[in-house]
Amino acid sequence: MRLHFSSPFRAWLDALGAQRARLLLLVSGSVSLGLLALVWSFTWQRLESEKALTRANAQVQQQNLTAIISENLTQVLDRGRLMAITAESCLDGQDKGAGARLSAMIAADRIFLRVALYDEQLRQVYASSSGRDEPELLTAMAEFLRTPASQGVARLGLAPLPLANEQAWQIPLMVPVLGPRDQPAGVLLLVLDLGYFLRLYHHIDIGRTGRIQVLRLDGQVVAEARQEGLVLQSAGARNPNLLPVNQPQGAMEADLYRDGRTHLSNYQQPHQMPFRVVVSREMGDILAVHQATRDRFLGVLSLVSALFLGASLWVTQGIRRQARYTAALAQADHDNRALITQLEDEKRRAFVMASHDPLTGLPNRRMFNELLSSHLQQAKRNRKHYALMYMDLDHFKQVNDTLGHHVGDLLLQAVSKRLRTVLRDSDLIARLGGDEFAILLTALERADDAAVVAAKIVSELCKPYLDLDGHEIQASPSIGVALFPRDGHDTDALCRNADAAMYQSKRAGRGHYTFYDASLNPADARLFNLAQRLPRAIAEGELVLHFQPKVNLSDYQISGFEALVRWQHPEHGLIYPNDFIPLAERTGAILELGDWVAEACCQQLASWRKQGQRLVPIAFNVSAIQLHDSLLPERIAQLLTRYELDGTLLQVEITETCLVESMDVANTVLHQLEQLGIHIALDDYGSGFSSLAYVRTLPIHCLKIDRGFIHDIRNSPDDAVIVSSIITLAHNLKMCVVAEGVELVDQLVHLKTAGCDQVQGYFFSRPVPADEASSLLNRPSLAPT
Repeated sequence: MRLHFSSPFRAWLDALGAQRARLLLLVSGSVSLGLLALVWSFTWQRLESEKALTRANAQVQQQNLTAIISENLTQVLDRGRLMAITAESCLDGQDKGAGARLSAMIAADRIFLRVALYDEQLRQVYASSSGRDEPELLTAMAEFLRTPASQGVARLGLAPLPLANEQAWQIPLMVPVLGPRDQPAGVLLLVLDLGYFLRLYHHIDIGRTGRIQVLRLDGQVVAEARQEGLVLQSAGARNPNLLPVNQPQGAMEADLYRDGRTHLSNYQQPHQMPFRVVVSREMGDILAVHQATRDRFLGVLSLVSALFLGASLWVTQGIRRQARYTAALAQADHDNRALITQLEDEKRRAFVMASHDPLTGLPNRRMFNELLSSHLQQAKRNRKHYALMYMDLDHFKQVNDTLGHHVGDLLLQAVSKRLRTVLRDSDLIARLGGDEFAILLTALERADDAAVVAAKIVSELCKPYLDLDGHEIQASPSIGVALFPRDGHDTDALCRNADAAMYQSKRAGRGHYTFYDASLNPADARLFNLAQRLPRAIAEGELVLHFQPKVNLSDYQISGFEALVRWQHPEHGLIYPNDFIPLAERTGAILELGDWVAEACCQQLASWRKQGQRLVPIAFNVSAIQLHDSLLPERIAQLLTRYELDGTLLQVEITETCLVESMDVANTVLHQLEQLGIHIALDDYGSGFSSLAYVRTLPIHCLKIDRGFIHDIRNSPDDAVIVSSIITLAHNLKMCVVAEGVELVDQLVHLKTAGCDQVQGYFFSRPVPADEASSLLNRPSLAPT
């Protein structure tokens, strides 16, 4: 059953629900914050308790260690007193074996390094080992004998410490030797090895900053040990006298060593001993483990608190977010409309900037070409005449160079203004760049009208330009005119012909206009005639092969030939491949030409074999278009069968461009050629941009270094390094290396030193006809003289 409420009642329910939601959020938020504060308080108290416990444990540990060391040191000194009692027999001379017992006692106790007995006049009565008595030592013993016996602490005295570093831990201790009526009859000098004594505690973990020190009562450091070992003290080193004077033992937490760090220190003075034992450790070191645990707990708690607060905030914001959606959507719609308007304005400004010249305000080359194409489409549907003019200013560079570019800019602006006054609104004017302008005369009634307009432009632009930044300039234009459709049916043809006519005007003396004539491009006409005759030249046998030898650098014998095609033209004479190979590739005749070259190589090999001549491989070039032909391997296989030749007598040379343009098909074709026994050579290596992956994965057997690296190899360290790198690369890939363009003996020596396998170039022979190549084969070698 569905209940239906009126709108006011529904609004009241919504308001009530909103109040309950706010109340619930307030209560839950308060409870959550209270729980969070309680958790933080409990965690903090626990961490503080653990900190206090850690400090107390450390103090107890140090107190125990201090007591153990003090007790052990007391036992050592008691053994010294026992030696003093034995020494009394040496002084009165009644016991002859007293010295032997002293020697046995010191031999059995490693902590005593030396024992020496002195009588009341400080004469040495006994010594366990030889040694020189310093004056300071004798003075100290004399003062020690004069000290009244009632001063108990002084009855064990410390002699002056040795100054030598190697004796730093050898502590001389003075013990009184009593005579009759317990009066001092002499002094027993005991040299203790406190270094040995302290090393007995090296296994005890006193922490990274822990110290065990033996101090005189005046604070002088007698010996010190740390975790890493004994510490060598400088002469007279003292600790600040912060230890209480009247307390034989205790603990303190202070900056004991004046290094800015708080240390927990325990100290104890052995009974009736003239020094104290101090064990201390830096508080930061003691609390390090606790601090790490503390940081980890606080970090986790902070993360949980942040997540908790974030979740609470997200819930709160979720309730408020819905109420703001409507206003936000309305504002967003208003902003989007304003943004669209702004973008449209920016688009219009960007289009104007991209399509117009910023200096003159005329359309630029890109815009002009689009408008020209549009007008030519219209011209094809009517009978009007259209004329394209290319114009530039004569000697404009001199204006920039002599008067400055700002004057040149003013001149260009003045020229554009004059062009607008001369031409109609329907005509197009554009600045193509620099001082070059393009003009399209549209819908002319007669073709001769173009000459009238061109003459008017020349006349107007030849007038002086006054007051261009204070300068008066005389300029003249050179104009080339191409008519549609007589001089071209598309944009490219008209622009090319108008440009050719403009340069003809410059050659005619400048300040002229010239209509395009086909005779202005005789080179194009020659190339056109060659392209038309090339298929006929292939069919009628006008092509010939010349052969350039490849020479082994090991024995200077000919290892092969490269076949180079020539065109014996009946009118133009011998034409080299650079003139007609590109024509063959553009017209599609390259396939027929390539087949002719392959068969001509096979014919020549068969002819030499019939003459009994030694046969060497002949290499011929294969273009990228030929590598697109999947039937190429089949046709070459038929030629090898027809002339009964082995595939190893043929080599195919390809360029890096072939690999880049036809990688997939080239891979298949080259592998099929390799199966015929034909070796593949990569020609002009280093001049292109092919990847080394091609060289590694394709069946390439030889690298031919481009002649550009060989030309200046003697003087260019960079070229020498590149050539050496290519040779090393090829040899590592089990490839042969051929260097092209070798013309000098210095180049030959460098290549031979670098490890190159073969060379070819004018140094040994130019490309020669077949009969001269046969003569070269008859020579035992082509070694340089």
